[in-house]
Amino acid sequence: MKTILVPTDFSNCSSDAIKYAIHFAEKTDRKLLFFHSTFLLIPTKSSNSTYLRTVKLERELKLKMLVEFVENIYSSLNIERAMNKTKFYVKFGNSVVDNIFEILNEQFIDLIIMGTHGSTAGKKFFTGSNTASVIEQSYCPVLAIPFKYKFAGIKSIAYASSDLDNLKKELKQIITITQKLAASLIVFYVATNNTSMNTYEKFKSKEFRESLVELFKFENINLQIINGEENILVDSIGSFVKNNKPDMLIMLTHKRGFFNRIFDASQTKEISYQMIVPLMALKQ
Repeated sequence: MKTILVPTDFSNCSSDAIKYAIHFAEKTDRKLLFFHSTFLLIPTKSSNSTYLRTVKLERELKLKMLVEFVENIYSSLNIERAMNKTKFYVKFGNSVVDNIFEILNEQFIDLIIMGTHGSTAGKKFFTGSNTASVIEQSYCPVLAIPFKYKFAGIKSIAYASSDLDNLKKELKQIITITQKLAASLIVFYVATNNTSMNTYEKFKSKEFRESLVELFKFENINLQIINGEENILVDSIGSFVKNNKPDMLIMLTHKRGFFNRIFDASQTKEISYQMIVPLMALKQ
């Protein structure tokens, strides 16, 4: 059975992600591994035995807190926790991101579900957050859950494409996920000043959609093309999400796509659509 890793720092934001993960796991029949990363500044002059004892006590304390935190969330949802489908793990280390990747190397994890911490003013998702760092570096799919987002089923999924030439290859992975969730799929393409008229017309054509339906034997797919500017792709995606209100947005984190341009480390731009829907980042 597949396993979802759910990191938490006991914040309200991570609580929202845990609630989503519980519902998602029940819907897709997956196990949950709840994880917390902890760290203490231990005097460098401490003996090795003192260091190990301190680390052990800290991990035990945080493990107890983690179990209680998750149990309370299950109770608030009126869902009984399945003992055989849930595990708890605490790691000691000063880097949450590094600890997460250590777990990925130690455990069989198929998906990471994380909350996104936001600013007090706009609850916006920053490229410098732990979640963004995991998304950028992880070979494992990451599902980022907005603050205060409530799971209400997944009926519609939107996929943002930037590479029409490789769309059919990309859709193999996307449609598999969509079918498992019994959802509809909206594929939208952001056309910029660099988009050729031939590409524009091809994407809009009835024949192109029919070719996708025939190839994947999947009828519940719609195509939309929207206009955007190269330097404000975030705004174009945000407008689409707000207007169409999908239950999930999927993006690929390959170099050819625009996901990397949005999360480029050299940019400090915030995600302007404020993560109003869960974002699943996939590696191609």
